[in-house]
Amino acid sequence: MKAPFMLRMFCLILVMSLVGSAIALAAPFEFSATAKKSFDKIVDSASASAATQLKKNYAELQSLQKQDINFDTRISSLRYKNQEKDTLIRKQIKEIDKSKIASLDGDVAKAKQRYKPLFDLYDTQRSQLSLAKAAKNKELTSIVNAKVQVTKIAVQAAKKDISAKEAAVKKAKSDATAKTKAVRDILDANKAIESRIKAAKSAASQTKKLFTAESKVLLQTVRGGDGSGTSSSLSRMLVHIRQILINKTNIHYYETQIASVIAKAETKLKSY
Repeated sequence: MKAPFMLRMFCLILVMSLVGSAIALAAPFEFSATAKKSFDKIVDSASASAATQLKKNYAELQSLQKQDINFDTRISSLRYKNQEKDTLIRKQIKEIDKSKIASLDGDVAKAKQRYKPLFDLYDTQRSQLSLAKAAKNKELTSIVNAKVQVTKIAVQAAKKDISAKEAAVKKAKSDATAKTKAVRDILDANKAIESRIKAAKSAASQTKKLFTAESKVLLQTVRGGDGSGTSSSLSRMLVHIRQILINKTNIHYYETQIASVIAKAETKLKSY
């Protein structure tokens, strides 16, 4: 009990550290002190409406980037929980009816052991019958044959009992296989969702590259005191970050879908 708990704690710490590292690497874009002074000069020299829009766009850019980081944290947390639960369920389904099957297998073994003396007796009596017939002793043959016939009835009943127990084992295994498949089939629905997540991540990554490239353009226009270029560049960055957030929103939604599928699989598993 202690080891699994420690393992889970280690995994949680590892994941959270990776999340933290990802956030650190994906620090939001913001002007350096020098660039901010240049930006402020552009704002001061712009018309009232243009200055207001520049400040508004820059503030919105910071706000949207914080939302992006928040989404990353939420997505990572949910994904970790989904992966943990999925792994647990796939481990648990291997145990479906395992004790029941083991018990039924034990019944078969016990029955065979219990009937072994009877089967040995039957073999012995049949050998005696063969010897009596070979000796052409009609009286002995008749006596031994009568015993064989009585034992034969008991042997047939014993074999029927063993066959029934073996059939029970076979059915239990078949039922367990069907139950396992039912749960796995539910979980397999997540494969299509994972494909959507992969596509959304790829789209977000491509847009992030455009965002990063545009941030360099913005810095150049700011340093050059280009008010119009700064405004245009900020607008393009907003378009990119909004698109990134759309992708992150979709990814988070897909993760909640995966969580729902896993919950359905858990319910199915618990019904067995």
